[in-house]
Amino acid sequence: MHSSVRMVVRHVVVGVGLAATSRAAAQVPTRGAPGDSAERSLTGLLVISTAGSLAGSFTELVAQLVRANPGLVPHQSSSGSVDAARHAMDSAAVPDVLAVADVAIIPHLLVPDHASWYASFARNAMVLAYTGRSAHAREITAKNWTSVLLEPGVRSGHSDPALDPGGYRARLVFQLAERYYRTPGLAARLDAAVPTVTPAAGDNLVAMLERGALDYLLVYRTTVLERGLRSITLPNAVNLSDPALARDYAAARIRVASPGAGDSVEVRGAPILYGVTIPTRARHPDAAAAFVRALLSRDGQAVLRRHGFTVPSRPVVDGAPSPSLRLGPP
Repeated sequence: MHSSVRMVVRHVVVGVGLAATSRAAAQVPTRGAPGDSAERSLTGLLVISTAGSLAGSFTELVAQLVRANPGLVPHQSSSGSVDAARHAMDSAAVPDVLAVADVAIIPHLLVPDHASWYASFARNAMVLAYTGRSAHAREITAKNWTSVLLEPGVRSGHSDPALDPGGYRARLVFQLAERYYRTPGLAARLDAAVPTVTPAAGDNLVAMLERGALDYLLVYRTTVLERGLRSITLPNAVNLSDPALARDYAAARIRVASPGAGDSVEVRGAPILYGVTIPTRARHPDAAAAFVRALLSRDGQAVLRRHGFTVPSRPVVDGAPSPSLRLGPP
């Protein structure tokens, strides 16, 4: 499988972006929906772990599934995708469904020991979020955004690249901006001006932006839409949204610390692509399979689009899911 991450001796690979499908990959049918009449009624727990940017859309999908299966008891949590994948490797914390903001995390951290397959199902774009009280909110535009971020006193940030794809994608955006605007040294200056921000326990970066503790935040387009924030739309050559620009994105690369170890990894720019799997040790595989079928159905795709995701017409599975998932060609 093609990967945007270079394997390094003794380095744990976290992955970034576009993951091509293997020769054995199966296309996922797009028919079916939460509570399809073909589904038997589900009861018991359903534990779902998602990237933070998926929380809103997955909450809607879970609610639809529960309405059709009143005996189902969902437990949904969200965090940085790398962090969520590492927790999924812990037998005491393995979820029934894991969905991440970078599909390449799954093959590099979980396959084959903790998962046997994964599906790529949605795309996104990086944007610069702000509010009406952000510094220079009246002056910032798609042409001067880099200059505004470099202004003295402007408080900006991004999530931790070691835990969250949004963090390493923000730093890749800076490199792509340097190339796009033909401004040598811009990436290094943006890295210094827009650092990793670690919120206090119980807080989050978007909440910090909303209450004025931050002026600007590099986030996904879907986050801006869901929270009603203002944003600067970045050029496609910068925002990691366009599969046709995969080769150009790959020119950007950074090293990211591996959490809990002294090693590091190299990540390369690639189009943003989300992935989902059911871990091998999922405790409630029937409920997990029903949710994944709902997610990949036409109705599920419609939910994702309402939340701002770009959805491929036919999601693709890579690997060998259980036959009970019924994810073969329609």
